Formats: sequence, C-alpha cells, structure tokens
Amino acid sequence: MKKAILVILLVGIFILGLIVSESILNAVNQLFDKEVFLTRKSLENQLAKCRQRYHEIEAELKKKQAGLGHFLKEIQTKDYFNLTKESLLAGTSDADGTMGKIILRPPSNEMLFKPIASDDGSVREVKEGINEKIKTILDVSRGILREKLAGLNLELVNMNAKLREKNLELNKNLEEVEAYKREVDRQKNYIQELKDIRTDLKNIVIDLETKIEDGRLKVSFKGDILFDSGSHQLKASGIDLLESVLPVFLKSTEKNDLFIAGHTDNVPIKKEFRHQYNSNWDLSTYRAIEVVKYLTTKGLKPENLTAAGYGEYKPIADNDSQRGRAKNRRVELFVIPRIIQRQP
Repeated sequence: MKKAILVILLVGIFILGLIVSESILNAVNQLFDKEVFLTRKSLENQLAKCRQRYHEIEAELKKKQAGLGHFLKEIQTKDYFNLTKESLLAGTSDADGTMGKIILRPPSNEMLFKPIASDDGSVREVKEGINEKIKTILDVSRGILREKLAGLNLELVNMNAKLREKNLELNKNLEEVEAYKREVDRQKNYIQELKDIRTDLKNIVIDLETKIEDGRLKVSFKGDILFDSGSHQLKASGIDLLESVLPVFLKSTEKNDLFIAGHTDNVPIKKEFRHQYNSNWDLSTYRAIEVVKYLTTKGLKPENLTAAGYGEYKPIADNDSQRGRAKNRRVELFVIPRIIQRQP
C-alpha cells in the first residue's frame, strides 16, 4: 500500500514539474533575454524562422531560374558566326561610291548580352564576363582581319597593276593582230591581182613561163627568142613577144613595179664581142637595160622600171648540157606590188 501511494505521488510530482517547468524555463529565458533553456516555444519560433527562410530561398531560386532561363534563350537565339561576320565585314552602299569595299566597324550590340530586371547578381556577372570575352575576341579578330586586309589590298594593287599591263599588252597585240589581218587581206588582194595578170599573160602566150613566188609574179622570157648570141639588141621575134604582152604590163604598172633581170650561161664572151662586153655580167646587164628602154618607149613610166644583170651566177639548170645552157640564157621580168616595197 505504501508503495502504490509513493508511485502515485512521484507521478503527480513529475506531471506538476512538467507544467511548472515550461513556465519557469520561459521566465528564465525572458529574464536573461536569451535562450538559456530550450523550450517548446523557442522551438516553434525557430521552426517559424526556418520556414520563412525556406520561402525566401525558394523565391530567390525561382528568380535565379528565371534569369538563367532567359539567359539560355538569349544564347540560343544568337548566331555568333554570322553576327561576327556581319560585325567585322560590311559592304557600304554605293551612295558614297565605295560599293564593294570591305571596312571594319565596332561589334554589333546584338552580339552582347543586355541586363534585364529579372537578372540576379550572378547572372549579371556572367553576362558581363561573356561580354568582355566577346569584345576581346572581336578586337583580336579585327586586328587579324586588318592585317589580312592590308595584305590582300597590297596583292590587289599588284594584281591591278599587272592587269593594266596585260590589258595594254593585249590591246597592243589586238592592234597588231588587226594590222596583220589587214595586211593578210591586202596580200590576198594583190596575190589575186598577180594571178589575174598571170592568167592574162597565159591567154596571150600559151607557153610563157610564169610563177608566183615571194609575193611576186615572175615571167621568164627565153634569151634566144629576144636576142641573138653575143648581142643585146632585141630581135624581131623578141619585139613581137614584148609587143604581145605589153598591154598587160601597161595595165599592171598602175599598182606594180617591173624588175627586169638578165641572165646568161657560163660560156665566155666570144672574141669578136669582147670589145663591147667584158663579161657575161656586162652582157646580161645590157640586155636587161635594153628591155627597160623598149618598155619606156611604149609608155611605161621609167620610175616603175628597174634593170639588173646577174650574168652566169644564178643558173636554173646545169650548164654542162646545151639544153641546160639554153634555159640559163633568159630574161626574167618580175611584177612586184608596190605594197611589198613599202614594208620594212
């Protein structure tokens, strides 16, 4: 019985102590103005402060998340390659006459990040750091580009100078080509004229030897028809032959000159003619001059005629045979267009 009463008494004292101790502990805490003892009320106050701080941190995190989300959207919307290209290289309008030139200009504001109200300090700091990096990259890029442009401009100047030289050379070549074409046309024209003269001569004397070479028409007269042996006087047959072709020569001297060349074989001058001709050279020259004199008496202008003697030194056949010597005894008449004589 005594033990039961003691237990009840102890339980009552414990419960009373719990009730009284909370008040006593709160009073002590208020007395010292600090938490000397941990009480239920102080725990509730701390819990309330923790909840308030939690809500503050949650609001701050949401703000940071909003700033970071906007920052990510800014990064995703920027095309740094094109923006860098556009900010470094820009062609001006042709209003000032500089279309096509490459110029350097400051970086576009679109490349940099603009601070907004929702940014907190950390996001703003990140944007400022990135902006500084962008500015540095652009400055370096402009420096490199400026050097490259200087080199390219120098190459361009040299290329333009070479192009001007090539154009001048090309123009000169074109002028020479045009002059050459005109000359070819003229040559074709006078070659055709020589062919026409040759045809006219062939129509008159069928067996007359004619040939166009080196831009000239060569007409070969057999010496035995024009002259007797050892003489430079024209024979009747020679005069008839020259008379027959004279109209063609009279017509041709409007644009052409006539060059008459005398030739002989290598047989020495006979004794009875040596008082007049010292050599075959003299004889061939006299014969050429005799033809020239005859043509001038028939109306050809002396300024259009030339005579020369080659003697035995330009044979066209072997002088060892009678037939060959007969071929070498000849008078050649060259119809030479005056255009040839004027060429350098």
